[in-house]
Amino acid sequence: MAVSLALFPRWSLFLFLFVLCSSEAKVVTVDVHAAKGLIQTGSIYLDVRTVEEFLKGHVDAVNIVNVPYMLNTPKGKKKNPDFLKEVSSACNREDHLIVGCQSGVRSLYATTDLLSHGFKNVVDMGGGYVDWVKNKFPVNIPLAKEEL
Repeated sequence: MAVSLALFPRWSLFLFLFVLCSSEAKVVTVDVHAAKGLIQTGSIYLDVRTVEEFLKGHVDAVNIVNVPYMLNTPKGKKKNPDFLKEVSSACNREDHLIVGCQSGVRSLYATTDLLSHGFKNVVDMGGGYVDWVKNKFPVNIPLAKEEL
């Protein structure tokens, strides 16, 4: 997966590399085609975007959970301190999870955290919702339905 280093503040790069190097489990990233197949066979799609992003449109999946990895605050975005607790209350550590975000960055961080905290069957969806939409895969847009 190619990620521009310019997308990350300098401190977050060091944190990201530390987390990746210290994690025992290796993150597996799949493209949206593979993710779609996994979703169709019953895996849970864990959308880690903000609630606002989720409500503007999300992957159309039978088993979908939205737990934001980052929260919007008056001082900017910050990591959701309850992320692991919220995921643990919605999913079991043995569930098959596909973790997705807008472009593939937050989902990579979230997948790393989940694996390092005992989740067993977690994969990252590379390219995120942007690639999902580019491929014209099914989406659910709740706000548009409410506005009709």
